Formats: sequence, C-alpha cells, structure tokens
Amino acid sequence: MRLAHITGSPPNPSHFAVLVRSIPWSPEQSYSDLVKQFFINYYASSYLSHQMVFDSCTVHKLVTDAYKMLQTPSMKQSSTPSLIRCSICGVSPNSFKMLSNDPVKDKVDLDSTTSEEGASAFVFFKTRYAAVVASQVLQSSNPMLWVTDLAPEPHDVYWSNLCIPYKQLWIRRITTLLAAIVFMFLFLLPVTFVQGLTQLEQLQQSFPFLRGILKKTVVSQVVTGYLPSVILILFLYTVPPTMMLFSAVEGSISRSGRKKSACCKVLYFTIWNVFFVNVFSGSLISQWSVFSSVKDLPTELARAVPTQASFFMTYVLTSGWASMSFEVVQVFALLCNYFTRFILKKDPSNETLSFPYHTEIPKVLLFGLLGFTCSILAPLILPILLVYFFLAYLVYRNQIINVYISKYESGGKFWPIVHNTTIFSLVLTQIIAIGVFGLKRSPVASGFTIPLLIGTLLFNEFCRQRFRPIFENHAATVLIEMDRQDERNGRMEQIHHQLHLAYHQPMHTSQDSSKGERSNHSEDGDSIQDPEDLKPGKASTLVNKS
Repeated sequence: MRLAHITGSPPNPSHFAVLVRSIPWSPEQSYSDLVKQFFINYYASSYLSHQMVFDSCTVHKLVTDAYKMLQTPSMKQSSTPSLIRCSICGVSPNSFKMLSNDPVKDKVDLDSTTSEEGASAFVFFKTRYAAVVASQVLQSSNPMLWVTDLAPEPHDVYWSNLCIPYKQLWIRRITTLLAAIVFMFLFLLPVTFVQGLTQLEQLQQSFPFLRGILKKTVVSQVVTGYLPSVILILFLYTVPPTMMLFSAVEGSISRSGRKKSACCKVLYFTIWNVFFVNVFSGSLISQWSVFSSVKDLPTELARAVPTQASFFMTYVLTSGWASMSFEVVQVFALLCNYFTRFILKKDPSNETLSFPYHTEIPKVLLFGLLGFTCSILAPLILPILLVYFFLAYLVYRNQIINVYISKYESGGKFWPIVHNTTIFSLVLTQIIAIGVFGLKRSPVASGFTIPLLIGTLLFNEFCRQRFRPIFENHAATVLIEMDRQDERNGRMEQIHHQLHLAYHQPMHTSQDSSKGERSNHSEDGDSIQDPEDLKPGKASTLVNKS
C-alpha cells in the first residue's frame, strides 16, 4: 500500500529534495557559496539548485522592518483635506505623498542577511534516484558535517528546528528522554491515589470519618467505580501536550516526525501508567517488589489482571464511549473558538484542524491491549470494546472525511507503531496465559502456549525483515521507473520549475517554537494555504537559488 501511494500520487517535491545540515562555516565564503561549490564538485551531473534556510529571527526581523517602513510618519501627509481634484489624474492633491530625500535611510540591507544564513539548506536534484543516493551516503569523512536527509514535504517542514545546530541534537534527545521518564514516574502519584479509591477497605482504614458515607451503596459505587477512571482521564489530558513539547524540543525536522515521536511517548506512557501501574496497584514499594522477581511475572499478572477488570471496563466506558461524543461535538475546539473570538478579539477562521494521531492512536492501541490481556480472565470487557471499535470506525471515518484537513502525507509511517504494539499485546497475553495455566496447575496447557509465544516472535521478526525497510527507505527501482516515466511524458522540466516554488520559509517561523500546541487537534495554528498564496515575491526575497 505504501508503494502504491508513492507511485500513484502526483509528483512530490520532497522526492527531489535533500535537507543538508551542519554545513561547515567558512570566513571567506557564505553558506550558500559553500553548498553550491560542494554539490557542483561532487554531484555535477545530478545537482539542480539549492535554497538556503535562514535564521527564523532574521526573517521575522525583515518582515517587521518592512511593516515599520510602511507605517513611518514620513509617509503621511499633514496638509488639510481639499476638494480640488488634479486635472491630469482626477484625484485629490492630498493623495500625493512626499518621498524621503534620503533613500539610504529607509533601505533594508538584504545583503547583510547573508551573515544570518543558517547552516542548513534544501538541495534539489534532477531525479528522484539522485536525491535518494545523496541522502543515504556520508558526504564527508566527518559524519558530523554535511549531514543529509530526504527533505519532508513542503507543508510538513518544521521550520523552527532547521537551524538547530546538528551537534546539539543528541543532547536534546537524551534530555527529552530523561524528562519523559521523570514525568512518567511522577505520574505514579495520581495513579496511586486513583487506585487507592478503588480499594474500599483500605480507604475506610485510612479515613475512618468516611466509613458512614462509604457504607451507602450509591456512594461506594461512585467512589470505587466511576470516580477513579474520571480522575485518571483528567490527569491524562496533560500528557499529549507535554509529550508534544518534548518532541518539539528534540529537534525534529518535520511535523509528522514530531507527531510520530509524541505518539510513541504517549503510547509508552499510557501503557505503563494505565495498565501496568494499575494492575500492580498498591504502594510503590510493593510495585518494585513485583518487578524484582521476573520469573514470577506471569503468575503475578494472572493474579492481578482480574482484580482490575471492573476498573478497565469503566475506563473504556468513560475514556472510550464518552470520547466519541466529544469527538463528534468538538467541545474543546468550540471553546477555543469562543475564547479566541470574544476574549482575545482575534479571527480564528484561519486555524485548521488536523487529525490528532498522537492522542487517538495510543488510545486505540491501549484498548486493543486491554482487550487482548483481559480476554482470558475477564471476557465481559470484549462486548464493550466491540461497541467502542464500531463507534470509533464510524466517528473517525466521518471526522477524517468531513472535519479534519490533511496538511501533509506521512505515507503510513504510523503503521510500524501499530504493528509493534499489537505484537507486544499478543506476547503479553500469551505470558498471562502461561501464568493462568500455572495457577491452574496445568503444565500441559502451559507447554502448548510456549510454541504460540515463539511463533509470534518469529512472525514479528519476519515482518521486521520484510516490511520495515519499506517504511524507512524508498525502493530504487520504483524511483527510477517514476523518473523514466516523467521524462517520457515531458513532465520533468515542469517538476524542476515547481521545486523552486515549493519550499518557502514562512514569515511566522520565529513564533512556531514558542507558540506550541494550543490544542491537541491544532497544527500550531497554521492555516492551509496554497503555495502561491504565500506571496513569494514578498516573503521569499531571501530565497537563494542558483
């Protein structure tokens, strides 16, 4: 399907473009001259042109200076209105404006911006195959210089991260990984509190003055059944924006890469806190004692999963069924619209909605994990999950077709996440089955479960060898055939001309990193625009082509 998507879609500028980072600095030449000289020297037959990436602060400063020039007092006329019209052009004399006698004073020195060029550039090649080859080989004996990657789609580029020094990326990734782990363990506090509500006897012992109230059937059912899942869901609402912030700090060059990284973080977070921490509920000391003995893990899971079956059912009802109604009504987006329109006095019409993969995919995969693991000991959760998946299919299909707008195509890059999580759910289910048969003292059944576990791992390895490279790289034969077909049809020159118009650095990139995700559904508040609507003549005067 991925190959069919690549071959069946219109010509994509990203297939001809390579993002070059960590360009070495030279006191004698600008970055643009270095890029041109390097690729003409080593890729003379396939190099087409290049476009420099400027520091976003410089772009914003130039736009601000141009706006100030338009608002300067010297351009205003202080004379009184007159009803006498000019006999030549028929307009009022007051419509004529006096120009400044000092043109150098109001001139914007565009040549000075060459010192603000970022150490990154988009390099365009004549064929797709040449771009792929250039993106996958080392350009220098120093792997930290002239780093090349296939460029994202024009609307997928995350401009504010392109000028991050390449040597900082590994530090950023380690820092965000540690921050995500710390945040994950700090979240144990609300999860432990929530699980304390599910244990009525311990709650009465800790708070003796609540014994009279908790003896009432309605109160006990609300406190132990409905309230814990609601509190946990409210805390979980803070996770996607936090993980999206961490993913942005990592330095991803594309919006889809940032959202994919946030999706993985949210997925790991929810599986750990919603499933494992709730299954091994209790104090932190008891949880560590469980994981200290790995050989007893299947038995402990077989004992602990049934005790949390009612909580998981309630969680699916509150987080799954209820979320479908909120997804249809779009309550959060409606509140943000009213806040922007009536409180901030701004027009929110240019804001667009994109599908929140980083929130919905982890939720669906978590419910799949609950269905696999609870199907053995608590099969009553299966009808609830069946209804949820049916509603989710109808709702998400409607939202994707009629509500959300695709700003870019990720090309199915989220499918490996779905596959790996499904395999993990199957393996975990089989481990729990081994523990269940061990508690039932049925060694024969446990022995027959082990081949299933081995077969699942072998199937995963086969899929990793057979299908994973397709999601990470492009097939050379497919790209060469596409190049030949475009040359036969005479479309190659038109494609080369469009490359110069595809990648334009927006004027508001300096605000991207500070604005962040205002909602889980918003793509940084950017609007869907045609590339020609970006006014290349105004905003792209800094574009360097050769």
